Amino acid sequence: MENASKALIMAGGILVGLLIISLAVYLFVDFGKTASDINNQNAEQQVVEFNSKFVKYESYKDKDGNWQTTIYDIISLAGYAKENNEYYADSSDEQISVNIVASPVSNNIQRLSDYKSLMSQYMYDGSGTSLRKFSCESISYNTRGKVKVINFKTVN
Repeated sequence: MENASKALIMAGGILVGLLIISLAVYLFVDFGKTASDINNQNAEQQVVEFNSKFVKYESYKDKDGNWQTTIYDIISLAGYAKENNEYYADSSDEQISVNIVASPVSNNIQRLSDYKSLMSQYMYDGSGTSLRKFSCESISYNTRGKVKVINFKTVN
């Protein structure tokens, strides 16, 4: 009788130990999954924050529906893209291209590298008195969802 009660106590102790170990493993896996989800959310937030610098020009219009993007905005974007391209010089997928499409028919794309010639070429509209406006024609993304190419077209 004594041995039977000690055997039951030992069996109960083993079951309690297994329950504690199972709980510890479950919590470890659950906390690991939560940390992974938080890391994924942070990565997505960084991509959204990065893209916001570029996609805001996709519909940059005033209250009357007129485009408000000027050559100054485009050159600022090109400067930001240049900094990004220098930082990610080894990764072709992270390179950004900011372009001005000369006309929709020819698809002649001018890459933004010589800022002074761009200023003289695209500063003013035909009248020479008001700043030329641009519309965002297209934005394409890389495999991670970051902006890869952004094309602008002259409006006036």
